[in-house]
Amino acid sequence: MKCYDCPRGCGADRDNGKIGLCGGGKYARIAKVIDNFTYEEPCLGSEVTAVFFGGCALGCSYCQNYKISRGKAGEEYSDKELAALFDRAQHPIDLVTPSHYLTAIERALPICEHEHTFIYNTSGYETVKAVDRASAFTDVFLADFKYADSALASSLSRAPDYFDVAVKALQRMRENIQDVWEEKDGQRILKRGLIVRHLVLPEQVKNSIAVLDTIKSCLGSDTVISLMSQFTPNGVGEPTKRLRKIEYKLVVQHAQKLGFTNGYIQEFSSADKKYTPDF
Repeated sequence: MKCYDCPRGCGADRDNGKIGLCGGGKYARIAKVIDNFTYEEPCLGSEVTAVFFGGCALGCSYCQNYKISRGKAGEEYSDKELAALFDRAQHPIDLVTPSHYLTAIERALPICEHEHTFIYNTSGYETVKAVDRASAFTDVFLADFKYADSALASSLSRAPDYFDVAVKALQRMRENIQDVWEEKDGQRILKRGLIVRHLVLPEQVKNSIAVLDTIKSCLGSDTVISLMSQFTPNGVGEPTKRLRKIEYKLVVQHAQKLGFTNGYIQEFSSADKKYTPDF
């Protein structure tokens, strides 16, 4: 069956050995599994099991994980092996860039011996149909919203349609999974729902402001947002400059002005190595 799971719609016959534009074949390629992984969003809980998938449907030039998103790091897992990997997890499972292996994940889930909590960690570049399919097993969507500027999306991710695609996908995520909170050890934990992440890029304050405006108008100011300052040039793509403190401050101030009631603002600093593991 030809693959049209992502907005690229390349139609690769992955069941018969063809490789998609994402770099993926029939079986999921796993680059790394990290237990006790901690995110900057405290509402995800103190620990998750992060499963990093190889390849990517978007392929941003500044990707911190470019060794796996554009390289061939990792090993293929059969459906049974992927199910067994999930069953070994001791924490909620964070599926990092899983979209191009949605079909493989769907094949593995019925084989699992245990129920699992899944975080669907996506670039936001998703078809509505794929969101509906992922919603069948996802507890929390952890979704990027990278661009409101189509020219910027084209330049950095070869995806001039990113804005229109991501808005529809985020709206469907919001519709499909309503926020459910739980108090645990004095911490509010998001058991089900949507977190929208945005990485502020150097010299792109207008893009970030437009992203925040869109989140408020299309999803509401009660949407859980996460503003990130951890951009660091990866040495192989654009941008090559570092984010300036004043740029991040302007974006944070705009978010506060818009009245977002839930969310996280990262301390201004370079990326921590724990967010960009070696592959």
